[in-house]
Amino acid sequence: MKWNVSEIPELKGYCIEWAEQGNYILSKRNRLYHAESLGGPLTFIEEIDAPLYKKFASRFRLGQRLLRFMVTNVIPLRDGGIFVSFDKSVGIVRDGVYRALAGLVRPCRILRSAVAMDANGDLYFGEYLANDDRGEIRIYRLRSGADSLEVAYTFPAGEIKHIHGIYFDRITSELYCLTGDAPSECRILKTKDGFRTIETVGSGDESWRAVSMLFEEDAIYYGTDAEFRSNNIYRFERSTGERTDLGSVSGTVFYSKRFGGNLFFATTAENAPSQEENVAAIYVVDTGNLKPAEIARFPKDIWHPTLFMFGTIHFPTENLDPDRLYFHIVGAKGDGRTFAIVGG
Repeated sequence: MKWNVSEIPELKGYCIEWAEQGNYILSKRNRLYHAESLGGPLTFIEEIDAPLYKKFASRFRLGQRLLRFMVTNVIPLRDGGIFVSFDKSVGIVRDGVYRALAGLVRPCRILRSAVAMDANGDLYFGEYLANDDRGEIRIYRLRSGADSLEVAYTFPAGEIKHIHGIYFDRITSELYCLTGDAPSECRILKTKDGFRTIETVGSGDESWRAVSMLFEEDAIYYGTDAEFRSNNIYRFERSTGERTDLGSVSGTVFYSKRFGGNLFFATTAENAPSQEENVAAIYVVDTGNLKPAEIARFPKDIWHPTLFMFGTIHFPTENLDPDRLYFHIVGAKGDGRTFAIVGG
């Protein structure tokens, strides 16, 4: 299939956080907006609390990037509220009012699309922190309808650096936890009972270092976030447990999305030792032929990657629009712009 990638000019500065027909949620800095259709009017939802100096600095794009002044997860809840992670905070918008959630032991970031909702409507996410001293790292649970977080599991000090994401497998009703970063800390774990018990799927080297994963009936797919070895897309067979290397990609894979029966993986321009070309790119894997194919690329911009962010490609938390897969560029050519992928 041929894939066409085009910018949506009217959404410059906006990021699509949730996409389904009749219900689009977008963010701009610390503000959320709703639209019934893209191209139609935007309705202001709420502004997430933030210090005045950050609000002022974020009026400039480089200030926004420097402060990571942006939404990372948006999830509509069953009770009508909206769960939001922003900067190092988490909260819920209910009846047009944002309230921070109680129970967060310390401020922490959550990577994009890294919050899982299970079959009961409970949310799970893990701490994404620098954690250079390798202290404890927590997994939080927000029970459906609750206003306070609880700790579902704690990794003891020295176990891992941080959690890349929690993902829910709707096929088996299992939760998967992805951790990093050193070889012994690279793990794919799963649980059937809300992290009361945990099973290791794979661990021990950077081939198990992943940030996101995608679930199909017969297999699980993920791209690696490897710093010192080539990055590849893997297929993990459910019935046999066999893992297959589908091919290499241009850089570390942070985010991935399923769309139209195909799997899309976004690489990151972070100039890691494993990266031969400093670009952010999108690869598609057709589940029929299983060969990764690049369909778009965005070179890293001139700004310092650590201070002003890597070149990353951000997908919506959920992309349920049947016609288009949306993505937003940060830190690469096209920074601050939103694009759509359409099959043809």
